[in-house]
Amino acid sequence: MFTPLPEIIHEDADLIVLSKPAGMPVEFNPFSERSLQDFVADHCGHGIHIKTGPGVVHRLDKVTSGLVVMAKKPSILKQLNADFAERRVEKIYHLRVTGTPEPAAATLTHELEKDDLARKAVILPRKTRNSKTAILHYTTEPSPPSESSSQKSGEHPNTSLLRISLETGRYHQIRAQLAAMGHPILGDTTYGGPEAARVMLHCSGLVIRHPKTGKLLRLNSPAPF
Repeated sequence: MFTPLPEIIHEDADLIVLSKPAGMPVEFNPFSERSLQDFVADHCGHGIHIKTGPGVVHRLDKVTSGLVVMAKKPSILKQLNADFAERRVEKIYHLRVTGTPEPAAATLTHELEKDDLARKAVILPRKTRNSKTAILHYTTEPSPPSESSSQKSGEHPNTSLLRISLETGRYHQIRAQLAAMGHPILGDTTYGGPEAARVMLHCSGLVIRHPKTGKLLRLNSPAPF
């Protein structure tokens, strides 16, 4: 299956921000297909000053599209890693789910545990030694009134477009939390969603502070569904 090329959203001497297509892994894998790191390494060439290649600051699942930040220098990678770990970065996602969530806007808090064997996140009824708290805020947005929107939803007319503000960054957090709410993401069959052309989950916005200049970077990538 053909995977489109990433789109470069922002680039300077210290970092690069791209919109990753669905179906492309973020990290190098010698046993897998071409990754976003491969693309950045080829694009930047000698502009990368990290021995192991472009510095991965955060990750998106292979099936998820949207914004990814990579560092070109070790000092930039260190600062960006700290900013993400300490929740100083605003992360916005758009996704399409089955049904209509009620209420139209809310905060979801769950205890998640990663099941390595099943390669998915499990919602737990209470906090445990191995669980991690996952928090997100969602709002329902009006769907575009174009026929392209309904076509992209395929055979699933009863769907809702959600905007997610992610407070924590847990493994498969959004996918597991929406499924636990009874509104799995279209295409996300791992979590009970109906089949679709793709998993309809997209990182559409990031607000980060540039580690060198201190300037706020407001980065956007509209959802393709």
